[in-house]
Amino acid sequence: MPVKILIVDDSPQIRKSLREILEKLHYEVVGEAGTGIEAISMVKTLSPDIVMLDIIMPQLGGIETLRFLRALDKNLKILMVSALDSLDKVKECMKAGAHHYIIKPFEAEKVKEIVEKIVQQ
Repeated sequence: MPVKILIVDDSPQIRKSLREILEKLHYEVVGEAGTGIEAISMVKTLSPDIVMLDIIMPQLGGIETLRFLRALDKNLKILMVSALDSLDKVKECMKAGAHHYIIKPFEAEKVKEIVEKIVQQ
């Protein structure tokens, strides 16, 4: 069964880039969300295996969204996506239950390496 991934980022360009990388790696991108609120709703309906979640987003930020998703599904694997200037927030996310993180801008090879690591956990 293919691994199902939900991409959550307020930047359409980042979502498109991640989708292209993941689909080339034969992962199933089940959806894209531009906000944390959309992400929570989509997790309920799409049941992804992994959520790639941006930390800095309007409305409901990544850390708050992470906490909601953790409460919804303890087995959901969450990969945080962050800009370099928010490493303290990355650490906070890891403490809140994220499985890993990737720094923007990202290379396809790094995305592959981290997603494979999460899949095997």
